[in-house]
Amino acid sequence: QWLKDPGPRNEKRTLFCDMVCFLFITPLAAISGWLCLRGAQDHLQFNSRLEAIGLIALTIALFTIYVLWTLVSFRYHCQLYSEWRRTNQKVRLMLPAARSPHPAPHSLLSTKLMKKAADETTV
Repeated sequence: QWLKDPGPRNEKRTLFCDMVCFLFITPLAAISGWLCLRGAQDHLQFNSRLEAIGLIALTIALFTIYVLWTLVSFRYHCQLYSEWRRTNQKVRLMLPAARSPHPAPHSLLSTKLMKKAADETTV
C-alpha cells in the first residue's frame, strides 16, 4: 500500500527518481570502478606509480560517494515509510460470534465496525 501511495506527490516522485538513479548508477559505478582499477594495473606494469595511485584514489572516492548516497537515500525512504506506517494504521475490531442459538442484538457501533471495507487490517 505504501508503494501505491507513499504520501505527498513530491515524496512519490523522489522515491521513483531515487529508484531510477539507483538502477542507473549501480552498473555505472561498477563499470567505472573496474575500468579505473584496470587502468591502475596497466600503469603499474609501465612503472607509472603516480597515475596508478591517482586511479586507485579515484576508485575509492567513487565507491565512497556511491555508498554514502545509497545509505542516505535508503535511510530517507525508510524514515518516510516509518512515518507513513505510524500515521496510516487501520484497525478493525472483530467480535466473536455468539454461541447461543438466538443471536444477540448488536449495538449500532458493532454493526458499523463489522461493515468496514476489506482493505483494513484484521487484529
